[in-house]
Amino acid sequence: MSRTVTYTTGIVLLHFLVNIVHGSAHRELRIGLTPIASAFVILVVLLFPLIAMILVWTAKKQLGLILFSASMLASFVFGLYHHFLAASPDHIHSQPDTPWGFTFVLTSYALLIIEVIGSYLGVHFLRLPKQKSRAKAAP
Repeated sequence: MSRTVTYTTGIVLLHFLVNIVHGSAHRELRIGLTPIASAFVILVVLLFPLIAMILVWTAKKQLGLILFSASMLASFVFGLYHHFLAASPDHIHSQPDTPWGFTFVLTSYALLIIEVIGSYLGVHFLRLPKQKSRAKAAP
């Protein structure tokens, strides 16, 4: 198994698991999302990385890496805005001092870190074949 497949799979599964816990905190704290935000979370944050992971395991690795990179970056921007910038019930500083409030804040930070790493790795693995091609072409 290649590093690309291993790292991409690991990041996607970790991202999915942290999102499950984060979603549970949302539900327990009764922090709702708009219909558009809900659709974005379901498609871009949850489904696209899983589809990307499957593609990375196939001959469509390049397409999988593009989808992986784009979904991680889009998830990062979405989470950064909603959890750290916008004043709303979804902001980390709006959370109560309870175990679920702590879980919400912790998973918000964890998702931010995972999505930055995922975005970087996706772009890194996309550039890797080009770097190898240049190295072979050099005299």
